[in-house]
Amino acid sequence: MPNERKGTDQPASTRHRQGNGKLRNIWSEIRTRLRQLLDGGLRRCLRTIARTAGYGILRGASGTVGASGTAWIIWWIQQR
Repeated sequence: MPNERKGTDQPASTRHRQGNGKLRNIWSEIRTRLRQLLDGGLRRCLRTIARTAGYGILRGASGTVGASGTAWIIWWIQQR
């Protein structure tokens, strides 16, 4: 019977026409966009964590250099 619905047909509400005229499942489009958003957010989050850790390392190193420099100056004064 030509009017029977096939099991592979999708209702019109789940199809989305792309710019090139092809039909694409709307859920795959949503998944693709969500993945892009999450990837960008994850990258941003990792970059922020790395920047924070980098600043922490720099602050720790500068504090160490400052403290050892101060200690060296005190030691040098005491030796005179």
